[in-house]
Amino acid sequence: MNDILIVIRIVLPVILVGIIAIFTIHIAKKISECHKTKEKQEDENYMAVGMAVGMGIGTSLGIALEVDNLAIGTSIGMLLGMIVGMNYKK
Repeated sequence: MNDILIVIRIVLPVILVGIIAIFTIHIAKKISECHKTKEKQEDENYMAVGMAVGMGIGTSLGIALEVDNLAIGTSIGMLLGMIVGMNYKK
């Protein structure tokens, strides 16, 4: 029974990061197609997408590293994702 829990702890973060990466690529493609059809608008950034990806990665790393407080991993991941997302223009 403990072997199954160990495998789940290892595989779950990898699966979550993979799903988040696929979802982010899908959103980026949809947004780029939408911008091609619309008129020229103000430059925006990927802050919201970066926050979501950062929260997912922070949570999965917190689970994988067995951190006692997952809120710290989630909040630090969200902050770093927001910073990265703000630097990329749409």
